Formats: sequence, C-alpha cells, structure tokens
Amino acid sequence: MRWKLLVGLLGLGALTFGWTAHATELRAPQNVNGAPGSRQSAELATRAAVAQMNGRPADALALAEQGIRADANDPWPYYGKAMALSELGQVDAAAAAFQESERRFLSGDLWGKSVALYGRGHAYAQAGRCAEAQKAFDEYAALVGGYDTKSVELVHRYLDECRASLLKQPHAAAPNTAPAAPAR
Repeated sequence: MRWKLLVGLLGLGALTFGWTAHATELRAPQNVNGAPGSRQSAELATRAAVAQMNGRPADALALAEQGIRADANDPWPYYGKAMALSELGQVDAAAAAFQESERRFLSGDLWGKSVALYGRGHAYAQAGRCAEAQKAFDEYAALVGGYDTKSVELVHRYLDECRASLLKQPHAAAPNTAPAAPAR
C-alpha cells in the first residue's frame, strides 16, 4: 500500500506539474511546457491515478486506456495502466505497460524514465519474481546511480526482501518423481 501511494503520488505530481525535456539531473518535474501528450490524455491519466489511489484499479485501467486512445504518445496513461494492471495481478501486462511508458518519456527525462523502471521492478518484486525484478532494478540503478545513490540502495534492499520472502514461503509438495513403468 505504501509503495502504491508513493508511486501514485509521483505520477500524479508529474501530471500536475509537468517535467523538463532537457533534465540534466534526476528530479521531479518542474515545467508543464515540456510534457508530451494532449490535455485530454493528461486529464484522463490524472483521473486514472486518482482512481488507483482510491483503490479502484479497474476504473483506473479503463481511464488509462481512454488516455492512451486520446494520445498514444503520452507516457502517463501507460504508467497508469501499468499501475492498475499490477494491482489487478496482471504482472506481465503491467511490465509491458511500464516499458511502453518508459519508451515514451522524452530522452532527457531521467525522472520519468526512472519512475517507470522502478514501477516495473516493484511489480515483479511484489509478485515474487525476483530475477525479473533484479533486471528492472539493475536498469533503474544504471539510470539513477550517478544522481541518487540512496534510491539504488533502496532497490537493492527491496531485492533482498523479495528473495527473503520467497525463502519464507512453504514449499509445495514435490511431485511424484518416480520413473514411469516401462510399457509392455
């Protein structure tokens, strides 16, 4: 819940305040004029973020998809779609939507790209898919490492927690591994 609120607020803040197209450091958005996307897609993405934060992922998904139809180049509706899909347990679809969001951020928007990378890694970690989480978090660390070492340390801790949670899960009974009887 804590990460959902944090990531949702980050996304909502980005929609509200915009971001710079020529960011030279990792920072939250400062300038609405640099934002790709139409006013309609931004409004729909904001409504999707609010629905997500209010515990309505199905509504968030529908609003995000409307935002994508309004402007397929706006990264934030894809981000909202990814958040909703993650909450709905559709991890692979969420990861794909996070990647689509990341791809649409302007090349210099390190903050936007980092939020999408973090979201993908976290979706995998929440699902116990630690190897995939590590790949996404490694990409995140490579992007932000020069600007935000504390965030890099944090994602490494999340990976440790992911692995530890897998060790705590009861193991399923091993399937019958006896060799099959030879055919006669």
